[in-house]
Amino acid sequence: MKHKVLVGMEVHLQLRTRSKMFCGCPVAFGAPVNTLVCPVCLGLPGVLPVANEEALRLTVLTGLLLGCDVPRHAKFDRKNYFYPDVAKNYQITQYDKPSTRDGRLEFEFDGRLESVRITRAHLEEDAGKSLHEDYHGMTGIDLNRAGTPLLEIVTEPDMRSAAEAVAYAK
Repeated sequence: MKHKVLVGMEVHLQLRTRSKMFCGCPVAFGAPVNTLVCPVCLGLPGVLPVANEEALRLTVLTGLLLGCDVPRHAKFDRKNYFYPDVAKNYQITQYDKPSTRDGRLEFEFDGRLESVRITRAHLEEDAGKSLHEDYHGMTGIDLNRAGTPLLEIVTEPDMRSAAEAVAYAK
């Protein structure tokens, strides 16, 4: 039996915004553990998340650069799951009604121009970070990056080798 390789990818990009996706907490690297958190990014009861306008703008701009359609309406979904570094046990993301969809990206591979279809480029929030060092055999959690805006670019399975997928990613 002969097998054929088909590769599709999900690539997460951190958006350069000053604040998190659904609250005003700053996005900063290297701050002391758990100092850039608030009731909204912790998902405490009674909070009201508000979407980061700059993250929305950057997502639509990226979608346009990828030749995507930008629908008049998009929505966010709650993806429920337990991870130790997600304090609220769900992630706010987009799935069936993303900010952008149906695009294409061309890239050079093996001396020729290849093309991959973009299923969607959508927004979601990042998780926190598990800390394993210097905890005397225990794990700590840093929620500073929880809620950081991520752009997830999802492709169709158009790539035919690992080398082609690497070229796409670069």
